Amino acid sequence: MELNKLAEYISIPLPTAWEHCYEAAMAQYRADWLEDYDFEGILDYYEFSEDYYKPRLRQEVALLKQDETLNRICWLMHYILFYGENADFLSIWSWGKGVNKLFAEHGSPTTCVVAALTGQAIHARNMAERGFDEEQIKIHKAGVQRCWVGQREEYGVDGVSFGLMVWMGYFMRCHLVRLGRLQYECGLKHFGKYDHLFEGEPVYIYIHIPPADNGLQDDEVEASIRLAQEKLERYYPQVAGKTVVFCTNTWLLSPQLREILKPGSNIIKFQDRFNITEFSDGTGPFLNFGFKRGFRNRKLFCRSVYIRIFGFEGGWNGRVRLKFIFGLDRCRFFCFFKGVV
Repeated sequence: MELNKLAEYISIPLPTAWEHCYEAAMAQYRADWLEDYDFEGILDYYEFSEDYYKPRLRQEVALLKQDETLNRICWLMHYILFYGENADFLSIWSWGKGVNKLFAEHGSPTTCVVAALTGQAIHARNMAERGFDEEQIKIHKAGVQRCWVGQREEYGVDGVSFGLMVWMGYFMRCHLVRLGRLQYECGLKHFGKYDHLFEGEPVYIYIHIPPADNGLQDDEVEASIRLAQEKLERYYPQVAGKTVVFCTNTWLLSPQLREILKPGSNIIKFQDRFNITEFSDGTGPFLNFGFKRGFRNRKLFCRSVYIRIFGFEGGWNGRVRLKFIFGLDRCRFFCFFKGVV
């Protein structure tokens, strides 16, 4: 079957990564490849506790065994997730938007779960080779599990989106570690246009900021940075002897937040750690943080987001609500830790 037809089968445009990887992937394809996996054992490994997940995964695997086209697609996704070059792996983010529009006629987003979970042995091997301690292994298992559980509980999705499939891949390829409050992505992204700012060969450590009930406490951020300086070279020996550059891209660094928050707020302290170098659109991440599932009332949405992020640090009034909803919807910045640039 030609590649365009294969992509149409699950309602997406043809990804360039499929073109890059199809020949190599199909050279290793076997129609019975799913027989190699103990899926109940895999779910136990990631500690899926609810009764829903095992029967649902069995159902999807049975479908894939019956539908050769879906079977091939699932293998191709698995191959790109675990054997593809970094550029092809990262391109998964662009495969298709709107999870409810994917797999419109054949299969379901649970096919993406199968493609990812069949990499469990690779994940375990990668963690062992990196020398992850028990705490980091536990974090990784929980991260993979949360992708499927969170998508179902928060959005009612049967399976995961391509975005969450690649996020599972971040953990399973061990591109990502969590050290205290922050997550650190090592060596996957390279921002060559900034290389001239640094002495030596830079390695870019991209910071992710996972949600937390207690917000973004400055002492926890400081402790995380110290842990990163201590452990990243141990987990990623390739950074040894190179210029380590911490960077991130988040609407939390918007200068507009200074109009709302007190100077001593934790978010302002977080902003003060960075030099901002580039502006980009952050509408999606900002709104997704607040809306999630069930937030359809703008007033309720705004109040909820304000409470979650600021904890009333800046006071609560109608003027702030309007400024927040209309003024902070385009505020994502690329930046480096101060002292690096």
